[in-house]
Amino acid sequence: MTEIIIVSVLNIVCFLIGAIVGQRVFERKPVIINPVKEIKEYKEEQEISKEEQRFKDIADNIDAYNGTAIGQKKIGG
Repeated sequence: MTEIIIVSVLNIVCFLIGAIVGQRVFERKPVIINPVKEIKEYKEEQEISKEEQRFKDIADNIDAYNGTAIGQKKIGG
């Protein structure tokens, strides 16, 4: 009984790894199966997207400026 559960779990894990590798190959990204590097890359991408959002908010504030604070977004520091 435990063998069936172990094989089932390993089957799902292998499928997920294959899906991740396939997606990376399709996007022409290097295939990295090192979880530490994956986590670091994910955190870096999140930081970059926060910074891009901040600059977008600043640009939107400049476009929406009419002499008052109405319509302005808060910019976190």
